[in-house]
Amino acid sequence: MKQTTPPWSFTGLSHLKRGFLLASATVIFALSASAVQVAVTLRNAAPENGIWAVNPWIAVHDGSFDAFDSGSAVNAAVESAAEDGNGSMLRAWFATSQPNGKGAVIPGPIAQGRTYTQIFDLDASNLNHLYLSYFAMVIPSNDAFWANDNPSAYPIFDGAGNFIPRSFKVYGSQIWDAGTEVNDEVGANTAFLAQAAPNTGTTEGGVAAIHAGFNAAGQGGILDQMLTRFGGPLTFTGADFKQAMYPVAEITVSLVSNATSRLLNLSSRGTAGTGDDTQIVGFVVSPGGDKQVLVRAVGPSLANFGVDNPLSDPSVTIFNADGEAMGSNDNWVASEVGDAIGTVGAFALDAGSNDAAIMMTLPAGSYTAQVGIASGSSGVALVEIYEVSN
Repeated sequence: MKQTTPPWSFTGLSHLKRGFLLASATVIFALSASAVQVAVTLRNAAPENGIWAVNPWIAVHDGSFDAFDSGSAVNAAVESAAEDGNGSMLRAWFATSQPNGKGAVIPGPIAQGRTYTQIFDLDASNLNHLYLSYFAMVIPSNDAFWANDNPSAYPIFDGAGNFIPRSFKVYGSQIWDAGTEVNDEVGANTAFLAQAAPNTGTTEGGVAAIHAGFNAAGQGGILDQMLTRFGGPLTFTGADFKQAMYPVAEITVSLVSNATSRLLNLSSRGTAGTGDDTQIVGFVVSPGGDKQVLVRAVGPSLANFGVDNPLSDPSVTIFNADGEAMGSNDNWVASEVGDAIGTVGAFALDAGSNDAAIMMTLPAGSYTAQVGIASGSSGVALVEIYEVSN
């Protein structure tokens, strides 16, 4: 559980985890005849100046993965995820106990109103694809989190193999206290406030239970804090999640397609900036061998299509699920990606433009493409992800 910088830190955090997720995408390969594409959309439903979520995790399994039980002490994996937002142990535990399950993490702190969609390719006949689970740390907090304590509470298919669409909210009354760290709300002990390192709060040695709520306003706790983050003040006056029907998150599970063809291209257009305006697109390479993909961050060439205020000089960096940079590009090079652009049928980029494009061979896993600003100010960028090889 020891690490140099906590995942929620804003002083030593990787570029991947500093950004906010504005859109998502998936690269899906070779689906079986009975497979369906299922979209899980997660939205931080908290009000303005409310609570945040950090590194939410979504998983699909056989119904036996029980992360925690009310009234029992949590294990080290849940402790790390609930205290420090570090889900690496939780994901490793899941991978060992559910080797044929599927999971995806939403990296970074998720502000109020932000939405993320993860697409899974599932099969109703596969016993490992039957149930949905979720887990996210609440920040600021000592060890608060929201998750389903019943692993079979959210079936994805019914007994006849039919997909079950659903949309539900998580409320403040469903926020859990991991019981591993005293809820003193002291800045130096509290994630997202002034805590400088993980696992440095006061050990509680308790059990998982519904959270009692933050200290009342005026007592110097979380609700009274004002931080300087993202170029401006940040307060938590709307973070009293014990108010009646306080919305925490909204999760929607929907059917995308039951087609057997591959998904060859996905794109997301938005305003790319820095800090909380960083544009990040998530995608997944499904199992079945390494895949070659072309990723583009198009800015200047959008002017040819009448787009106002295109990003003048984008860069693009690909990160894996651990936040490691896999590759990046500032200005595209025709000799490196020109043939691939023609092969996938993408529109041509202006010769010598400052658009960014990179071609990579990636193993199965979750990735994000982050748009940076090499020079100039914010503007509109189009992120595209193409499958080059099958």
